[in-house]
Amino acid sequence: MKKIFLIVAAALMTLAASAQDLGKATETYNNAAGQIQADKAAAIKGFKEALKMAEACAEDADGQRNALIENCKTNIVNFTLSIAKDQLKDKEYDKAYDQLKLALEEATKYDDADVVKEVNELIPTVYVAKGNQLLREKDALGAVDAYQKALELDPNNGKAALNLGQAQNMAGNAAAAEEAFKIAISLGEEKAASKQLSKLFLKKANAAYKAGNFNAAYDNAMSSVDYDANANAYKIAGNACVKLENKAVAVECFEQYLKLSPNAKDAAQIKETINILKK
Repeated sequence: MKKIFLIVAAALMTLAASAQDLGKATETYNNAAGQIQADKAAAIKGFKEALKMAEACAEDADGQRNALIENCKTNIVNFTLSIAKDQLKDKEYDKAYDQLKLALEEATKYDDADVVKEVNELIPTVYVAKGNQLLREKDALGAVDAYQKALELDPNNGKAALNLGQAQNMAGNAAAAEEAFKIAISLGEEKAASKQLSKLFLKKANAAYKAGNFNAAYDNAMSSVDYDANANAYKIAGNACVKLENKAVAVECFEQYLKLSPNAKDAAQIKETINILKK
């Protein structure tokens, strides 16, 4: 009987110690919660300490230990992500990217599928936002690098492809810009990318005309029109055809020019040219 009593007493002491440890874990958790507004990083550290303490405790009948463990895990994940969002809001893009990777690790570790999904969607947007900022600052090459990273992470990101084209164009990489805009079209950015391609080919047409390469001027002007009908492209095409002595096509181009820009300052002059070409 004495031996049984000792065993029971030892068990009661263990339960009392576990309850005491759980109380300390709860206190650590509450202290961490109180730090959230002032210092999220410190709060996360506190939640991790409370988690470690709670996991070391024996399970209790009313489930307080397990509830505390789950709350710690949830807060660790959520506030790790919250810090990343704060950094993104403050345009600290490189820090935000590193913090999002950390949030992904924590969410994966604690089986938080919703946060895993959210972080995976957010990571590419960090580089898009960084690229947008660099584009506004006229840092074309930096923007190109940012958009390329966004597309590596999310190959279906039409906005990243569209903006990459703009950055490449700003950097003077016409061929790369054209490729990026075509990718953007395939990813759902048809309207915006087509306008950009139209402008790109219009620029090439104008340059070719000035260089005396009238065939190239006409071809590029027509490519511009194919993507987005515009008066200037038809005018360049018409002038190129005049130089190439292709009167019929020149007339067609000039008529389209007047149709799109009936109130152009040179409308009367273009009408006179059409009449001459038709003779």
